[in-house]
Amino acid sequence: MQKKVVALAVAGILAVPMAAQAGVEVYGQARLSVGFIGNDAAAPADDSSLSVTSHASRLGFKGAEDLGNDLKAVYQFERGIDFDNQTSSATDSGSDTVSVSNITARNSYVGLAGGFGTVIVGIHDTPYKIATSRLDVFSDTYGDYNAVISSAHDVRLDNVLAYMSPDMGGFSLVVAYVSDIANDDLPDSDSTVDKAAVSIAGMYSNGPLYASLAFQSISDYTGTAGEDADAMKLGLGYKLSQTDLGFVYENTKVSKIAPAIEPDQNAIYFSVSHPITTDTNVKLAIGQLDESSNGAKNGGDFVAIGVSRNMTKNAELYALYSQMANDTNGTNGLTAGSGPAAGADKTASALAVGINLKFSSL
Repeated sequence: MQKKVVALAVAGILAVPMAAQAGVEVYGQARLSVGFIGNDAAAPADDSSLSVTSHASRLGFKGAEDLGNDLKAVYQFERGIDFDNQTSSATDSGSDTVSVSNITARNSYVGLAGGFGTVIVGIHDTPYKIATSRLDVFSDTYGDYNAVISSAHDVRLDNVLAYMSPDMGGFSLVVAYVSDIANDDLPDSDSTVDKAAVSIAGMYSNGPLYASLAFQSISDYTGTAGEDADAMKLGLGYKLSQTDLGFVYENTKVSKIAPAIEPDQNAIYFSVSHPITTDTNVKLAIGQLDESSNGAKNGGDFVAIGVSRNMTKNAELYALYSQMANDTNGTNGLTAGSGPAAGADKTASALAVGINLKFSSL
């Protein structure tokens, strides 16, 4: 009990200078769903279960410091908070047990911003991911478009050096170099594996039209020298009266020194969101992951349908059904929050209701 009182006192002391720091925003989201999740497993295994799932819930701090001459230092520190999972724990010398496993890194960086744009270093979504994120109408739910759009490329990475241009008549450019992915940031004297990435995206937004084109290349993709992964993605969005339409096309390829065959794979995704009342939207998304060009029969078909209602500007309720049906050798599944994977010629599915709550100190 005494430890808890001391901890609360320390937290209160630290909160005073933070509150006094001009421009610091404390923000977050609590995103939870309850539903029946299935992976079409064969008997005697269970093929479905009732699940409580946290979908990219988060807590963060961000702000800027004026440096003068139209220059600012910008920063963000964000962590994912898993509301439904505690897989390991640490126990102090007393009887209190504190979870240490349900906190994950999200966009966290420092940088400089001015009339030239913004330069940041740290952990961040790649430009490739940013390019089409607004077209995913079920983002961070069991209907997330990463069921078909490559989760290997549509990612957040560490060791990112990125430049974000200012808006230029509706056009913007984001470029990033990622060094030594998931490594120790030191030269590897005994290895020729680089595993770095280059990512670039151009985006245009004007009235009802949104368009983007992105490219990303990851060297030594699997940790093997000379085995690189490339991806190209086109995104289109259009607001037709009150209806939002979205389209994404993606091509991915893994290049190897041997064999000579370098199969590539295409994916397409369509989305539509339409208001049926002022605060209620119906949504539909369909997608297809084609089999690789070497005829591996590893594709699949995706569909998600749902309805969402904004109870307030910070509270949303939703219900959805989604499924990913694999081809003969497909192993794809649903994503965003421990989504179920399905085996070859199997179907992953989710029928869920959820709530998304946002908060901000500003």
